[in-house]
Amino acid sequence: MKGIFVRYFVLLACLFIFFGCSKTPIDAPIDSYRDVEINVDMNKAIADELFNVNTDVLVLLIDSVDEYAMNDENGDQIFSITISNLIFGKTYEYQYAVNETLEILEGDRTFTVYDDNNVLSDYYGELNPTILIFLVNMSYQIELGYFDSDADFLDVAGIFNNWDGTGYHLVEIGNNIYTVTITDIEVGDEIEFKFRINGSWDKAEFPDGGANRNYIVEQGENSLEYWFNDENGS
Repeated sequence: MKGIFVRYFVLLACLFIFFGCSKTPIDAPIDSYRDVEINVDMNKAIADELFNVNTDVLVLLIDSVDEYAMNDENGDQIFSITISNLIFGKTYEYQYAVNETLEILEGDRTFTVYDDNNVLSDYYGELNPTILIFLVNMSYQIELGYFDSDADFLDVAGIFNNWDGTGYHLVEIGNNIYTVTITDIEVGDEIEFKFRINGSWDKAEFPDGGANRNYIVEQGENSLEYWFNDENGS
């Protein structure tokens, strides 16, 4: 009987050591699910005639299984959807498709669900797109009375839009800073441009035949900051 007891005790001790050294599985807490907002810019796809806003459907696929139709609520050609009940800490694979045709990528799209700030902003068909972001400070022009943020608008005209600023209006993001993102560019493009008030060449930067701004586009995100007319009041 004593031998049986000793063997039983040794068995329990071994089990205790085994489970104590192994990784204990942790059940997911009740609040382990999060919402993820996903946005994809379709402007270039529309310009390249890969997507027709009137007839085509943009679909988001997650892990090649779940499909979600995306919508453009604001008419800005940026399609969005919020997916609920995604597992906190899990990494998902995802891809976009127009109708039933998947976008062509040189890699895989993935995202991990974090505790907060689960917002993705993509460009259709591009993992690391080359984009141009203009940021223009209008503070001094407002101070001089040359620009009224409530009544006037700012646009950019250049080689990339045939010197026509129509549809290239900058929007204020705070502190009199105005911005617009240009996507229809390529690495190495040598661009010239000017910012204009109310789309008028009479109210453009560097008037009376002044030089254009110029820049050579680099790979990835090109973020350029200016004061209108290079006047900052200092």
